[in-house]
Amino acid sequence: MSGKGITLGITSDLKNVPLISQAVERLCSLIPLSDVESHRIALCVVEAVNNAILHAYGNEAGHEVEVLFWQYPDHLTLQICDTGMAMDPKHLKPQAASPFDFDPCRLSSIPEGGLGLAIIKATMDDVTYTTCEGKNILTLTRFFGPCQAKDGPLKG
Repeated sequence: MSGKGITLGITSDLKNVPLISQAVERLCSLIPLSDVESHRIALCVVEAVNNAILHAYGNEAGHEVEVLFWQYPDHLTLQICDTGMAMDPKHLKPQAASPFDFDPCRLSSIPEGGLGLAIIKATMDDVTYTTCEGKNILTLTRFFGPCQAKDGPLKG
């Protein structure tokens, strides 16, 4: 199955992340996804790029973060790539309790962080992470059309 793709790149400065967000949201609007779904996918990419900048690169400017966007007839694949410190694979394993399970009436129970990967896993249909020859690759896949994605807490 052949797809068409584009590579977007920024340097590791949080000020550059809105460029990726706008580009991904616009690219998603060109395929059969609702505006809400397009926004959610862009949010996932923003979370992943922020994680690369903050965690892989330690918020150090001057490094490259790439986003590869591939459109296929029935799905979309995005890869967020960096050459910083690798993520611990345990972060992608299913958790016993969802970080979304908290009492919104108790401010002390609201998580301060760690929701980025939870949002990504709830929105995307498949999430994988690999490190090869010093390059970290987070791959996000979202189906659309007849093979529409699973329903989750953030689906539109």
